[in-house]
Amino acid sequence: MTAVRFRGCRGTRLRCWLLATLLIAIALPGLAYATQDDWQGVERIVAIGDIHGDYDNYMAVLKNAGVVNRRGRWAAGKTHVVQVGDIPDRGPDTLKIIEHLQKLEKQAKKAGGRLHLLIGNHEHMNISGDLRYVHPGEYEAFETRNSKQLRNNYYAYVVKTIEQQREALLASGGDAGNLPVADDDFERDWYAEHPLGFVEHRLAWQKGGELFEWTASHNTVIRINKVLFLHGGLSAELLPLSITDINDRVRAELNREAFEGEPLGTADNGPLWYRGLARGDEAEERSALDRVLEHFDAEMIVLGHTPDLNAITPRFGGQVVIIDTGISAYYGSHLASLLIEAGTATAIHGQHRLTLPKNTAGILPYFKALATEIPDNPRLLAHIEALSSPPTESGMDGPAETTRMERAPSSVE
Repeated sequence: MTAVRFRGCRGTRLRCWLLATLLIAIALPGLAYATQDDWQGVERIVAIGDIHGDYDNYMAVLKNAGVVNRRGRWAAGKTHVVQVGDIPDRGPDTLKIIEHLQKLEKQAKKAGGRLHLLIGNHEHMNISGDLRYVHPGEYEAFETRNSKQLRNNYYAYVVKTIEQQREALLASGGDAGNLPVADDDFERDWYAEHPLGFVEHRLAWQKGGELFEWTASHNTVIRINKVLFLHGGLSAELLPLSITDINDRVRAELNREAFEGEPLGTADNGPLWYRGLARGDEAEERSALDRVLEHFDAEMIVLGHTPDLNAITPRFGGQVVIIDTGISAYYGSHLASLLIEAGTATAIHGQHRLTLPKNTAGILPYFKALATEIPDNPRLLAHIEALSSPPTESGMDGPAETTRMERAPSSVE
């Protein structure tokens, strides 16, 4: 597969301007997708958190959960496997992972199972052009013998566009002072910011590119049985939107099509970024969670996006489960997955399997049992200590599940 992608506008003014010109140059008409987003009567579900460009750890998690065999082929039969987004960035293997997932999608369907790949904030960032977290190896993966010439051609196009815009502004009496000057410094900086493989990488993620088309065909939120799966979280502010409404809205944003309402893909309370269910005070969020569950006729919400404890993390008495454990080497290679079978959710950490609690009373015992199996986890130990401390404000006895989890570094984006 030959792919290309492009970066967003959160860098230097030069980079933002260059990205804008490329977006305009390759924009294509929008495409419509009709994608199923609800499945009932599924006997077995495996859910996997954020991968972030680490192929080896990704494969290790799949094998440990019984999703693939030693050769990397689908081995899960009629199981539905959900990956909750954030395949790209942080690591060098995004293209390799995607190529494997594309094969696995077909193998799963042929076996009577399904592979559900959801859109995360990093997929959205790559499509919209925010490349802050792209690993250099991701560009290298797109290099071919033609990359140098393609990059030179793109540079020539950029310079020509600058001059055309300058001439148009001057002819109309406008101020061209904000346009970059294509001198030696400009050329040096431009080539430094555009390594070989950049153009191909950008094109693959742009509208009309292979990675764009593949990603945009996926959903943001799905429901399997009575479990909701998505990347960031569901805010009550999104009600009364349906699952399909949310999926259609995000897909329209990616396609740069017209839609009603505010954009969801970049909103703090949107399904790709919202962390209220992962980090909010549980007593304060309880009412909103109940409304969300009732609205979507769900009993549990499974999320990625927030690897605060580097472990499968139940909250709200097990009604919310965070499965972003930090699988990639960038976050420490905390390999884990979630199994849901016969109404029971089980956390898989390496060779250890632990049933998740179904009520508040089981939260602290779960974490204590988990700590005996994966003891080298200071964040988990700190969380246990916080949960073990009685709440000082209410004076109630026993652990307080509303204790705020220790925050991970800001790099969790």
